[in-house]
Amino acid sequence: MKLYLRSVCQLAFLSLCCVLIRVRESDSTFVPGRCLCPETQPGVRGQLKELQVLPKSPSCDKVTVIVTLRSSNEPVCLNPAAPMGKQLVRCWNRAQKLGRDVKLCLRRRRRGRGGQRQRSRQRSRGLNRKASSSNSQ
Repeated sequence: MKLYLRSVCQLAFLSLCCVLIRVRESDSTFVPGRCLCPETQPGVRGQLKELQVLPKSPSCDKVTVIVTLRSSNEPVCLNPAAPMGKQLVRCWNRAQKLGRDVKLCLRRRRRGRGGQRQRSRQRSRGLNRKASSSNSQ
């Protein structure tokens, strides 16, 4: 059997290409079960101490949102598709883009009608004052 240098080189080159392609594919493929948060919660109550947002990676195919509560000091995984998770991810991205401190994302505005009630009370008080002052004259 006679070996030709050209055919040996072609075979070696093709083998090297196959190995490189295989290595590249194995580095970027998703490996199930490697996420930091296998289970998530839609939201949490209480003051937040710390926030971590981890983007998609070869080891995990979803965005990971981890918050630490001041009271329990335990990390809690949030669902990034839930309203609270979306809000924190949006704030995190904005803070990263603008170069701001991420701790600003930990301050949550109070929701509800408390602020609207106060405004309506102030308006009604102001109206009562005007009405009482016009009646007295």
